[in-house]
Amino acid sequence: MPIPVSAREANENRVGNTFPEVIAKPFYRSLYFGSPPARGGSADENKKAMPQAYLIEQPENSEVAAHFHDTNQFQIFVHGKGAFGKKPFDGVMVHYAKAHTTYGPITAGDDGAHYMTLRNNWDSGAKLMPANRDKLRKIKRVHRVADEVPVPDAEALKSVTVETADLIPLEEDGLGVRQFNIGPGRECAITLETNGAGGYAYVVGGSVRYDGSEYEAKSLIYRAYDDAPLAVEGGSEGASVLLLQFPPEPDGE
Repeated sequence: MPIPVSAREANENRVGNTFPEVIAKPFYRSLYFGSPPARGGSADENKKAMPQAYLIEQPENSEVAAHFHDTNQFQIFVHGKGAFGKKPFDGVMVHYAKAHTTYGPITAGDDGAHYMTLRNNWDSGAKLMPANRDKLRKIKRVHRVADEVPVPDAEALKSVTVETADLIPLEEDGLGVRQFNIGPGRECAITLETNGAGGYAYVVGGSVRYDGSEYEAKSLIYRAYDDAPLAVEGGSEGASVLLLQFPPEPDGE
């Protein structure tokens, strides 16, 4: 069954964090789903079975060191400018990294950098490189990036019924990202041609009505691989929604 979480609900979980091994400055995290990374500490065993999603607010003029994770991951950069590895970003950008694929560093500029971190499974935390090179599994590394994602305003959405664009075209294993621009009051099924291993619908602009409730920008709806397409309706100013779909986790090769 799909799991919706509004940005308002997630903001109630906003807490300050310190992780000096990865980032020198304190930062904020707002948990949407599951249990947060434990970093060698404890995690909620019940919530570890859930997907893991949170918003990171990286402070101004800071850097997150290059690292990898044990699980597949999407990130959506939603605020600020800086550099992702050698690639500059300014505006909305989507990044996918397969498990055991190193990425970074993430360098934030004068306004900081905020990004959603979305995983299909619980992850214990960042494994820094090169210190953890011996923990990298010998599997194919996969990166995908969709940068300069356009977010239409309310005026542009007035004349829209439903428009779609593939930001990361659907791949054979189910990996893919599609943008849905939905006019005010228009109905839309958020889905791809194959279900992959589940994914997230992220409201990048406007709002949607889902299952009788309104979900504003920065809200998430998680959809498992066997869930039906998400039936949503554009809010009073329409909506722009990103569907970020995972492939299966890598096997034990």
